[in-house]
Amino acid sequence: MALALRYLAHSEIGLVRKNNQDSAYVSPTMLMVADGMGGAAAGDLASAIAIRELRAADGAVAGEEMLDVVAGAIDRAGEVISELIETDPSLDGMGSTVCGAMFDGTQLGLANIGDSRAYLYRDHALTRLTRDHSWVQTLVDEGRITEAEALEHPHRSLILKVINGQPQHQPDLQLVDVRAGDRLLICSDGLCGMVTDRVIEAKMGGEREQVLAALIGLAHHEGGQDNITIILADLVEGEPEGVTEVLGAAAVLDPDSQADITAEQAAVVPGSEPRPDPASGEQIRYSPVARRRASTWVKVVLAVTIPLLAIGGAGTLWYSYTQGQYYLGADEANLAIFQGVPEPVFNLPLSHVVVTDATRVVDLPPYYQERVRETMPAESLDAAKETLGTLRLKALECIRQRSLPQTPTPSPTPTASGTPTADGTRTPKPGTSASPTVSTTLPPSPTPSDTSTPAAPMEC
Repeated sequence: MALALRYLAHSEIGLVRKNNQDSAYVSPTMLMVADGMGGAAAGDLASAIAIRELRAADGAVAGEEMLDVVAGAIDRAGEVISELIETDPSLDGMGSTVCGAMFDGTQLGLANIGDSRAYLYRDHALTRLTRDHSWVQTLVDEGRITEAEALEHPHRSLILKVINGQPQHQPDLQLVDVRAGDRLLICSDGLCGMVTDRVIEAKMGGEREQVLAALIGLAHHEGGQDNITIILADLVEGEPEGVTEVLGAAAVLDPDSQADITAEQAAVVPGSEPRPDPASGEQIRYSPVARRRASTWVKVVLAVTIPLLAIGGAGTLWYSYTQGQYYLGADEANLAIFQGVPEPVFNLPLSHVVVTDATRVVDLPPYYQERVRETMPAESLDAAKETLGTLRLKALECIRQRSLPQTPTPSPTPTASGTPTADGTRTPKPGTSASPTVSTTLPPSPTPSDTSTPAAPMEC
């Protein structure tokens, strides 16, 4: 007998953030969460695009076809994000996680990219169905930190794969068999990034409404530091129950209309000005004019405005030049790409951030930390991105090296026996014999100079 979903969904800003960059979509055949990232680079728009494409792909499909449908929707979302970034480079850095499943009555077509999660609660035990694509998850997998330590790790926000238009970032796809009585939990890291799986498991039993409220309470108890999006669904024999809806950023953003013209903007659109009244033109034409005053006034205006226009033209050319420059520097604690030049003029800044990376400056080798703080010029935005990628790899290598156990350096073992006397002979140790007739006095040997190349210092 085919099963059905009975589900609830919730999405909110949380207790700290200023806007909700999470999005979600729920229906009897699809449950999806998307967590946008990028801050000023439109993370909310990225998650809304992902949900829009997934929602458009929702339908009655089964088996392996569910995986193909979801993968296609994620690919289309990546293409849209890539096109937006090409159109507006300031959006570079935007991206979104996706975690969720299609449902055909017997199986889940599960997809995951990023660090949102899907869980299966069965027989009072919680099992994680997805694996986070994050740096701290690799440390947990290697046994170098615990799950609880991962929640407090300084690099817990470093995600290795997201939907950001990069073709190499592909989701994990799998079919999951389910049975009546199973409960699904799909959530953003506003919940699973705040508490351990064991804490979540303890709240999963009971009525759906009560469980959902308890999970929201867990996230709030830990400070509500991120957006919170939760989908809770039961697998039952019978009819589906739940509202088909879009939640979060996708419910308030329309990714297709990000450049609406306001009434004020329309007032200056060519062709939108009201036509002048011909009668008023005739009145102006035949009205009396004080010619002498007008002539003097024109001279004064020209005498003032021509030098100002010359200065303004030079200033415009200079500003245009500065906005064609790029460099890497520190945006507070993180690496960033700036457009412009770092030196202000008359206390007016001539640069702004176009890309902020999750890489921290302090994680770079000391040499590169100093160079970043002094700013690193780049020939173009593409060159700056290439340098940023190189620095990101160096930071990851330093993080890896610093986390490795240190091997103590052994102390040198003395090899000479006996004690030298004033005349250059050695007094044997107790219990050893020495020839009393042989002189051991030798002329001092010259000490050879060391011509070997010193070892290069460690980068990190």
